[in-house]
Amino acid sequence: LNYIKLDGDVACMVNGAGLAMSTMDLLSLLGGSPANFLDVGGAANVEAMTAAFKIISGDPNVKSIFVNIFGGIARCDHIAEAVVAGVKAVDSSKPLVIRLEGTNVEKGMQIIKDSGLDAFLTNDFTTGAKEAVRRASA
Repeated sequence: LNYIKLDGDVACMVNGAGLAMSTMDLLSLLGGSPANFLDVGGAANVEAMTAAFKIISGDPNVKSIFVNIFGGIARCDHIAEAVVAGVKAVDSSKPLVIRLEGTNVEKGMQIIKDSGLDAFLTNDFTTGAKEAVRRASA
């Protein structure tokens, strides 16, 4: 994990440094403020996602969590399983927005829906960012 704490209130959990930078830029353009730079990398497995959720959940400034994943090499269904396990292991009550796009995205979305997590799901980057900012402001 590559983690840098920032002063904002929207936590970012992203795979890839370029997407992480774009995520922070879009949140800022939409009136939000990133709480961190967190790149889970290509190995977004259960251990990495659980560690990431523990880090984010421990930040009292975080008001919402935006998981922004592009499954190119990493498959969205595997990432979804890791996200579900990570959230359940930490038992976080912070509002959660998950944007998945890429390989096996339909399976990934279904895994999250079937998990019972209270999360806003989307394939659209801007829609996800807007919702994360809205939930941080609520």
